[in-house]
Amino acid sequence: MSEWWTYGPSDFLMFSARTYYRMLELHNLAWWPLQPFLLLSGFGLLWSTHSGVRRAAQMALILVGLGWLFVAWAFHWMRYAEINWGAHYFGVAFAAQGLLLICLALVSRNLRLMRSDAAARVGVGVGLLFMAVLGYPMLALVSGRPLVQSECFGLAPDPTALATLGMVLCLRGFHRRKHPRAAGLLLMLVPLLWCAVTGATRWTLGSPDWFLMPVAGTVALMFGWRQSRLSPEDGR
Repeated sequence: MSEWWTYGPSDFLMFSARTYYRMLELHNLAWWPLQPFLLLSGFGLLWSTHSGVRRAAQMALILVGLGWLFVAWAFHWMRYAEINWGAHYFGVAFAAQGLLLICLALVSRNLRLMRSDAAARVGVGVGLLFMAVLGYPMLALVSGRPLVQSECFGLAPDPTALATLGMVLCLRGFHRRKHPRAAGLLLMLVPLLWCAVTGATRWTLGSPDWFLMPVAGTVALMFGWRQSRLSPEDGR
């Protein structure tokens, strides 16, 4: 038996980059034409950060939460599990995140979405949302892959996690809670962990865009950590 230190990440990954992107292609083909509707829902998330509608935060959280639940079932359990034994555990984490977001939307009466000009962290949040909704689907073309292998918010895990990080940065109302920092970071826990997991996976596969999710997660964590002390005006 080989010594444990001789193993690398590739020894634990039982599929190639070609297999992974072919899986994405089959996933997209299986759910077409859902992608245009998910794109419209992504535009709805971007609109919610500028709408000023009282219940915009709750509606956005429910939409994102449903996206997590759908990805847990359709992507991780039904598709990714065929090539990755850990996908079942990923699915459980995604389902838990989706339920957490939906429950928060249903029970909270204090959460609000701030406009992008209200604070730097909100601008960063809107930027992450924009990247998740519009930028991420275009990464396939930039990387030299066909558009059918692109990743869409609500259908693939990476843009769904990225949109969630952006949404959390735009939320206001945690200042009324006893532990605002813990409340905000709790919503970011699973998305941040996924940023690390997908970054390591794509790095092992040799994907040129492997660093995007880890960098986005790091930026979101930095700005999320700063939102623990909010004034009453921040929550309006």
